[in-house]
Amino acid sequence: ALWVNDVPLFERAGRPYPGGEVTETVELGAGENKVELSCRDRAGVESPRAQALARGPARGAGDLYVLGFGVSRYRDPTLRLAYADKDVRDLTAALAALQGRGFRRVLSRTYLDEACTVAAVREAKAFFATAGVDDTVILFAAGHGLHSRDAEATYYFLTWEADPTRPAETAADFALLEELLHGIAPRRKLLLLDTCESGELEEGALDGALTAGRARGLRGRAVQRQQGQGGQAPATRRAREWDRYLYNDLVRRSGAIVFSSSAGGELSYESDAKQNGLFTAALLEALSAGAADADRDRRLSIDELRAFVSATVARWSGELQHPTIDRDNIHLRLALPRR
Repeated sequence: ALWVNDVPLFERAGRPYPGGEVTETVELGAGENKVELSCRDRAGVESPRAQALARGPARGAGDLYVLGFGVSRYRDPTLRLAYADKDVRDLTAALAALQGRGFRRVLSRTYLDEACTVAAVREAKAFFATAGVDDTVILFAAGHGLHSRDAEATYYFLTWEADPTRPAETAADFALLEELLHGIAPRRKLLLLDTCESGELEEGALDGALTAGRARGLRGRAVQRQQGQGGQAPATRRAREWDRYLYNDLVRRSGAIVFSSSAGGELSYESDAKQNGLFTAALLEALSAGAADADRDRRLSIDELRAFVSATVARWSGELQHPTIDRDNIHLRLALPRR
């Protein structure tokens, strides 16, 4: 297996070792590149990673690729939301304004409402076919999310055709979203999720979170399951989800930063006052507000973005919602110019 700045260059399982001396050509990105190589034996045991540092050639500004999925009007009308599709439109427009300001070009593609299907998610990876190593990718999903009630506790983004009682057959699991970022040329990758983690909440706790949100004029992006659908106790599901996260991080890691709108066991809320999800509204404010640019260099580092968005959403929600970085590639040098 081969990595550059903790981004895997090969398929998840790596490439088979043919024996003897092997030569691989690695395209270096601008600036410092940490190149690592390791091998696994048949039992899956990985060797220590051999490491080398190399500096790539200076280049001009790269391109920004923005891919968005948002569903407000589901095929099932009981799942209807108000602003998830608008979240994608608004964030895409805000990022488009960065063209010529830190990015040579901003290219975008969005799949909204009935166009946002599992098949569309699978096919969307072709959008990145022309991207290069020094380009930046932002993948954004807004809508309902839930964990399955089986032993795997798989996390799903509910696409337009989703049936919450059959998410495996009708929705996009997290692995499918992450696969869009795996094996593409760009090494600066950010996945933004304005969805709930509500699959970890018992029915009573979910009702309480929805009621608390309504008292503040907020609408939870939660799927209220029918009684009798069953499932594991939340603590067991959380433990299994943590195990699944660790396993995925080892074998399917894309090298991306994953910034989620809420912590496990919380809801994500949308607001008529903001006319967006709270997480999206805070992202939009971060891109334009000087308060988010702590060092006043007119660029937003991931640390600045996380600090501002997390504090803002917590304040707006009355501490009901806390955005979190679920996976953070500390070697990923990603900053966004603010408007």
